[in-house]
Amino acid sequence: MAVTPWDDAIRKRKVLTIFATGKVKGAWRQAFTDAIAEFNTLSKSLSLGVTFDSPAGVTQPDPVGEGGAEVQFELGNGKLEYKAMGQTFVAKDRQGKEINFSPVELHGATQTLSLAFGAGPARMRRAFIFVPETPMVSALMKASNRPDDFKSVQREAGPGIRRFIAVHELIHACGLSNDEHNVQGPDADVFTIFPSVSAGLFDKPQEDKLLLHLAHPKPNVFAPPITIKKKVADLIRDNWK
Repeated sequence: MAVTPWDDAIRKRKVLTIFATGKVKGAWRQAFTDAIAEFNTLSKSLSLGVTFDSPAGVTQPDPVGEGGAEVQFELGNGKLEYKAMGQTFVAKDRQGKEINFSPVELHGATQTLSLAFGAGPARMRRAFIFVPETPMVSALMKASNRPDDFKSVQREAGPGIRRFIAVHELIHACGLSNDEHNVQGPDADVFTIFPSVSAGLFDKPQEDKLLLHLAHPKPNVFAPPITIKKKVADLIRDNWK
């Protein structure tokens, strides 16, 4: 896979409309709203050439025709299905195997639909974002009144981690594939894969972070804050010219 441009008319508009399904509630609804604002702020400062909008009255992508939002944001668990152009699609991996999407892992999946007319190049027409229903982390909780007595327990990830996942998938929806992912290191950013978890205490999910770069000497690099570095910014910008 590689970077794929959106349809010319959409690229000229420079805005992708995005629809969150009815399952996107509570913490994920807030993360969805915050991620759009975060991406749009970064896009403005980096001149990426594209923003997202979820206006009042936005509707889901038309399962048959061209109407509705270009992008859909949904919670995933197990089999991932989406409908477009009169067909029902099931998400598959690169080996063609049906994806069994974990509802608790810190990951996402974005499926895109591209069409080509005649001898022209393929252009994106739809993107379907899936995020885990209940992303979980291991956090320390007080086990007794002793100041050094803690135990590790599972709880849902805090808002910073949810926002990181959502912005990461918004970048995929801009047209970037898995081949454009960053890796942990000095240039790591929100498009980095497999960051390490640095969870806050059990009762402080707002302090949850992801470790992007273990630096020697320190300081280490964590997210949030959410950043988009030059490599990824250039790819998005070039794709939306």
